[in-house]
Amino acid sequence: MSQFIPAIIVLLTILAGLKAKINIYENFLKGAQAGILALWKIAPTVFGIFMALSLIRSSLFWEYIIDKITLLLKPVGISKELVPLILIRPFSGSASLAVLTKLMSQFGPDSLLGLTASTFMASTETVFYVVMTYLASVQIKRSRHIFSVVVLTQLIALFSSTFLWLLLT
Repeated sequence: MSQFIPAIIVLLTILAGLKAKINIYENFLKGAQAGILALWKIAPTVFGIFMALSLIRSSLFWEYIIDKITLLLKPVGISKELVPLILIRPFSGSASLAVLTKLMSQFGPDSLLGLTASTFMASTETVFYVVMTYLASVQIKRSRHIFSVVVLTQLIALFSSTFLWLLLT
């Protein structure tokens, strides 16, 4: 039944447009044009994010970053294996899913690390990606406070998921 939902939505949209006497095709073309223009505005930002992530992950600097962050997070119970997920999650959903899958296959979904990683993954979003593409599309230049809030929310999710599973296990 769920395979029919997209077709039903399109059909209902067309019927609503006909009932309201709207030129459906012309409005569709205007919307598609606006979508392509928005994509054109955000494409350099998206490309830059993924290029920078790829360059950092393929360099020795990646291991250096992981080691330094591990030194900060180890005293509060966050293991080194979780750090790559913490670093990648704000930027890329698919890359963080790959890291989560690797963690699950190594440690198991019912391990403390698996439970913590799953909770962190579920309670966070690719916030840098979303914020950067939004800012690029609406052309906002002053964004200093936005990124402070983004980092703070990611840290709250990290510590909450870690302490939750430390208490429950």
